[in-house]
Amino acid sequence: MIFKSEKGMYLLKNNFRDAFKLQEFCDKYIEEVFDDDLYIVGDISSGILRLKGFSTKEGSINHVSLMDKYFEESCVIGSPFFVLKRIKSEEEYERLSKDPNLSKTDTDGFTINTIEKISFDKDSLVLNSNPKGKSNIVIDSEKINSIPRGELPSDLKDTKETKSDFIIKPQVEENTQTYVSSSPDFDPSKKEKKGKFNNNRRNNRGR
Repeated sequence: MIFKSEKGMYLLKNNFRDAFKLQEFCDKYIEEVFDDDLYIVGDISSGILRLKGFSTKEGSINHVSLMDKYFEESCVIGSPFFVLKRIKSEEEYERLSKDPNLSKTDTDGFTINTIEKISFDKDSLVLNSNPKGKSNIVIDSEKINSIPRGELPSDLKDTKETKSDFIIKPQVEENTQTYVSSSPDFDPSKKEKKGKFNNNRRNNRGR
């Protein structure tokens, strides 16, 4: 991407995590410090943009060959950054503007070419909201907590059942009596009739 700004003409070579913002760059740029540098590196640390210039002049303490070392030692790993290359003349700008692989912008804003993605990542997902009042999910309050009803399987439909089959009949205990006696020879099955027992008692009293 190439662009013109109040701070010069540049080619945006790298823009990791959309770090480059034109107005922020112009606000940070200092002509006396960066005008002689061919490359401008910007990185964002703790939400603050930092600029660093690199030159192609031999013997420069900020030679372009030291750019990788700057990223390794001075930048936070994974932080957003961008790399700008200065366009020195209008002729060079016009030549680059004819490159179909580069998009052309000016101070009014950026024109971004459409990028066709073969695969997608989480950054390419966009959540589109629906217009108010047009929800995609409708909840029927009458069916909340209701018991679903369905037909019986075919193998159970032929089974004939009546309501009486499901009635639990109470168990009736037999009327039994329990005898307890201290006599070891007592046998309730050989119980004597009441009249005969009373006669024996009278006879024993007479003796």
